[in-house]
Amino acid sequence: MNIKTFYLNNEKTVYMKSYLLDPVESIEWGKKRPAILIFPGGGYEYCSAREAEPVAMQYLKEGYNAFVLYYTCNKKYPAAFLNAAYALYKIRMRADEFGVDKNKIAVWGASAGGHLAGCLATMWTDTAVTKALGCTPEDIRPNAAILNYPVISGITSPHKGSFDVLLGENASHSELSRLSLENRVTPKTPPIFLWCTANDDCVPAHNSLVMAKACVSNHVPVELHMFDEGPHGLSTCDKNTGWNEYFYRDNCRSWIELSLKFLEKYMGV
Repeated sequence: MNIKTFYLNNEKTVYMKSYLLDPVESIEWGKKRPAILIFPGGGYEYCSAREAEPVAMQYLKEGYNAFVLYYTCNKKYPAAFLNAAYALYKIRMRADEFGVDKNKIAVWGASAGGHLAGCLATMWTDTAVTKALGCTPEDIRPNAAILNYPVISGITSPHKGSFDVLLGENASHSELSRLSLENRVTPKTPPIFLWCTANDDCVPAHNSLVMAKACVSNHVPVELHMFDEGPHGLSTCDKNTGWNEYFYRDNCRSWIELSLKFLEKYMGV
């Protein structure tokens, strides 16, 4: 396995870490692999290590090449979104170098990182972003999105902290609505996988519900799993990422296998 770090700005505060499996020349699968671009959570205030490399390892062992983006935090929109779009563009444009199938690139995000992944899934046609990057909309469109207990809405049961960072504490209703992803879903949105817990007291489950409803209304393939119990920030749901035993959740841990089956179905992995 080859691990590299790519800096995406001059200050070296935004960077992407790649985890690339060695090619297997005798097996077609091993020549060009599916990829997953991971956005850790952290309320747009920091990038959680618990939702970074440990998640990448789950997909690596299933044959994916994985990338973790440590994006801009504590800056207003669209700073982090531009980082995310540029990272996906970089992976797609250098797909041969990375050993990646450019038509099989999924995004993964948890909590606020789920909002960032959801922004790419729903707002990849944003002309301001494509103009800034000098790319086409298709260059930054993910082929699928995996959203773990995501921040979605600035209107319905919002995670106020995330939107305070993105828009400021005095954001108007129209500004909040514009970055509420349930309002940005279109029939061109890629397939969406969502999971959450019913008693999440940080990012309420309503966020996943309104996103799923928007996908259904727009005929976008969507899969939603709501587990009965578990704290926010479960990550891989085991001792490798849990702060204590309350985070060791065998029931919720099935999200990993479920997401892999989803990607197999909708990305042809």
